[in-house]
Amino acid sequence: MDASIEFEEKLRESACTGDIESIRKLIEIQNTNVNCQNRMNGWTALHWAAKRNHRTVVAYLLSKGATPNLPNKEGEYPAHLCSDADIREMLGAGEVTEVKQSQLPINPGYLANPPFPYTQPGYGSGTAANQESTITSESAIRPRQTTNLDENEVVLKIRLANSDERDFLEVELDRSNMSFESLLNIMCRELVVDRRSVQKIRKLPDTIVRKDKDVRRMRDFQELELVLTNRAMSSSSRNYSGHQGSGLNNGVRNEQILY
Repeated sequence: MDASIEFEEKLRESACTGDIESIRKLIEIQNTNVNCQNRMNGWTALHWAAKRNHRTVVAYLLSKGATPNLPNKEGEYPAHLCSDADIREMLGAGEVTEVKQSQLPINPGYLANPPFPYTQPGYGSGTAANQESTITSESAIRPRQTTNLDENEVVLKIRLANSDERDFLEVELDRSNMSFESLLNIMCRELVVDRRSVQKIRKLPDTIVRKDKDVRRMRDFQELELVLTNRAMSSSSRNYSGHQGSGLNNGVRNEQILY
């Protein structure tokens, strides 16, 4: 099997089982297409994550460019398959009266052949009959590793643009205060930057954040950059653990931007 096809199938499998760490590696390291579709049924990773109500997986896939308006071969969108109201809202859908029970033309291996019972934690205690009754196809594909997110916060990934340090910091923004001012304050504080030196906030890859409405549209794991002026960038060497740059001069906001 071609490596890219194998990665794509693994991405859909991981979305089905809720394995967020595997999904991150496939997308961020292997550059697997987040919108890849199964050739027979047209299902994407987002279809599977929505079907299984994996809220964290859905949020992450959306932050990486997953398209909620991509139908499968039956014309079903991810929101059609989801019974979780919060996930439907993330997918831009309103209330639905009925969740479709889609019949797949094929039975994926990760559904037809779930992990053997004796590989599951706690196997070996109790009677065999009790063990068989509790190990269903649904429980066998429960998430192996997920990230528990606070429902009252949105997790954002931030860094300084044009810096030698390319890693992101993860910060939390209260959902009750999703404003441009709050976002700017937390980015300046965490990146140790004087806000007077800030030229703009960039939502990767190429969108400028300008107002409160832009901030309220952000989903978990959105990647952001703080873009500084030329003078601010050249005044000192920046890193996330230092405490430099707190005394930058006024009047630098009209400097030309580095891209």
